[in-house]
Amino acid sequence: MTTTLTVPSVTQIRAGAAAMLKRGGWIKGDYYSNTGKDTGVCLVAAIGLAAGLPATALASLKPGTQDADYLARWNVAQQVCAEIAEKLGRPAHEMAATRWLSFWNDRPATTFGEVLAALEGKAA
Repeated sequence: MTTTLTVPSVTQIRAGAAAMLKRGGWIKGDYYSNTGKDTGVCLVAAIGLAAGLPATALASLKPGTQDADYLARWNVAQQVCAEIAEKLGRPAHEMAATRWLSFWNDRPATTFGEVLAALEGKAA
């Protein structure tokens, strides 16, 4: 019996992450929060969740499993983060795209509008 993986596409992950942020809230300084006034997820957590991964999955530099479905989702989520980070100006020799994107998300100057624009491919 052959199992076919159903992995969201880059476009589906971007759209899903944007919808999640609009619906559930966007935060800085952590991957997610469901307490107090700061309920929501950061950009990187939204990408991971939209890919079908746990909220903190992309906080690790390597996946903690060899499960084919997880790895396929991990790779697409990593691709989305790399594309967005590159578009935002991350130098190729800098830290991992997910870490760089987390720092960008958490900058005091970063706005919710910029995060949505980055997901929509409109980042400057």
